[in-house]
Amino acid sequence: MQMYIKVQGSSHFSFVKMRTAAPAACCLTRNTRSDTIWVMRVLFIGGTGNISRACVRESIARNMEVFLLNRGNQPDLVPDGATVIQADIRDVQAARQSLKGLEFDVVADFLAYTPKHTEAAIALFENTARQYIFISSASIYHKPVLSPVISESTPAHNPFWEYSRLKIACEQALFKTYATSGFPVTIVRPSHTYNDSWIPTSFGSSGYTVAARMLEGKEIIVHGDGQSLWTLTYAADFARGFVGLFGNPAAVGETFHITSDESLTWDAIHTTLASALGVQARIVHIPSDVIARLDPERGPGLVGDKAYSVIFDNGKIKRYVPGFTATVPYHEGLRRSLAWFDARPERKKTDPAEEKEIESLLAVWNAGLTSMDAKAKE
Repeated sequence: MQMYIKVQGSSHFSFVKMRTAAPAACCLTRNTRSDTIWVMRVLFIGGTGNISRACVRESIARNMEVFLLNRGNQPDLVPDGATVIQADIRDVQAARQSLKGLEFDVVADFLAYTPKHTEAAIALFENTARQYIFISSASIYHKPVLSPVISESTPAHNPFWEYSRLKIACEQALFKTYATSGFPVTIVRPSHTYNDSWIPTSFGSSGYTVAARMLEGKEIIVHGDGQSLWTLTYAADFARGFVGLFGNPAAVGETFHITSDESLTWDAIHTTLASALGVQARIVHIPSDVIARLDPERGPGLVGDKAYSVIFDNGKIKRYVPGFTATVPYHEGLRRSLAWFDARPERKKTDPAEEKEIESLLAVWNAGLTSMDAKAKE
């Protein structure tokens, strides 16, 4: 099998192939002896979130030396085998001090949301990281959509959602630095990705509110007519493609999205959830632009992302990570999520603010329909 070794006398990694019987996941190591294999050292900024935790687990499973830089607020979410460096990445000087003397083959930054954040990351890692992976977002792709089939060459443009515009600005700043100084950036754009503790819906994914409404026989909202196509990706699937980019010199200066190849309508997403719960979904369709007008906080994520049919072309990630494909379909990922909640019923918490939001929208919409029906009968 192919391994990578450090050429004797070199201060940087040279990607020299050798044949060895060592485990396939073992790629690079920290030993000055010229006859030892090098183990890849990876730093995650964050590492306990919805997507990043699955990526940490995948890295550990591949025998990488894994560090997490975070504030240490969620120790119960740190996967076994990871080392936590406790610091706030927003305090650059404190982070620099905490990382003093450490170099990394890969830095995966899940907590950069503005150009100011990426500017700080460049200053922090320009001399200590051989690859810096910025987590962007697939919501940056052109809205309104130019074509439902999305590739990495689809233009970045989103006038509806500030979150996406800031991610675009981050990408531009990073690529400018790559062009001028060779900062080794790779950009990855996740779309709607969920782990075992998430239940994807039109109204949030990280809680049990919509599922609880279904179980109680209440109405739920699906934006638009429910027939636009959407892609949901299980976090462990994403992680296999993501970690597959680690240490690949050809991935530097490139962008990738990593998603499932499964396309579902929003109605199908919700009826699949209802079926798994053993109930019927009482779906109320409300146009996305109406939701955006009545609910300014919810609106941008709809008209700037979820309202459009999108089908992701994953050809590029499959070329760079041979053998990668998403293997967990939504109905199976959802089964795992519901099992996670069932294992500890106290996890089935609902969000009072989200409940109020849904009820307010339903009240306005249903009142409008009642008024229209009355006028139609006059």
